[in-house]
Amino acid sequence: MEDVLKVNKNLEKRIEEEVEKNRKQQLVLMQQSRLAQMGEMISMIAHQWRQPLNNLSLVTQGIALKYKTGKLDDTVIEKFDESSKKMISQMSTTIDDFQDFFKPEKEKKLFDVVKPIRHVLEILRPILKKERIKLDVNMQDGFFIEGYPNELGQALINILNNAKDALLDKNISSQKIIKVYTINSVDRTSIVVEDNAGGVKEELLSEIFYPYFSTKLDKNGTGLGLYMTKMIIEEHMQGKIDFQNSNKGVKFIIEFKL
Repeated sequence: MEDVLKVNKNLEKRIEEEVEKNRKQQLVLMQQSRLAQMGEMISMIAHQWRQPLNNLSLVTQGIALKYKTGKLDDTVIEKFDESSKKMISQMSTTIDDFQDFFKPEKEKKLFDVVKPIRHVLEILRPILKKERIKLDVNMQDGFFIEGYPNELGQALINILNNAKDALLDKNISSQKIIKVYTINSVDRTSIVVEDNAGGVKEELLSEIFYPYFSTKLDKNGTGLGLYMTKMIIEEHMQGKIDFQNSNKGVKFIIEFKL
């Protein structure tokens, strides 16, 4: 009897050690993913700052030129003041938008599922436009879920970036398209993100959400984006995420109970 108790005690201890080991490993993965995502965010901010910075530089050069030629008057100064304030405000808004995604949310809250989606699309729209990727959006407001809207935003950025990279990596002769739409029923709502980048090899489908799995390792892909996305959706928000090849590309389906 004592031997059985001793074995059980040792077994319990080993289980506790493994649970703690897995917890620490998960924290490391989360930290690595957060650092990788911060790098992507900085890249996006830099991209969205380039145009207003370039415009501001041209406007400033114009002011200097008018001063040298004696054509600087009140009208020119007022126009410069108005346009420069507008560009600086745009840059400041970009920082605020991205900063929102890194604000920790300690408590779940009820929110319209479409709100963080629209926020993410507004942030990524200029980048997708530059890459000549068309956004096809069809969403219906008024469907509420409980969870963390910022984390859902982070998950969507991962998925949309994944679709964007797939479209850029493959030689798509037709119009590059990312579709984002919602499907609603009485007790559930689904967010669908679909591209026309040709899909993923069947033998890789089951590995998509594995940590460190990436088809972009030669381009500094971390392989953590989709892993963290699954963790956010299924562990943090009690939703469900699925991935499948569609007719022309891949389709991510995120489902929540209303």
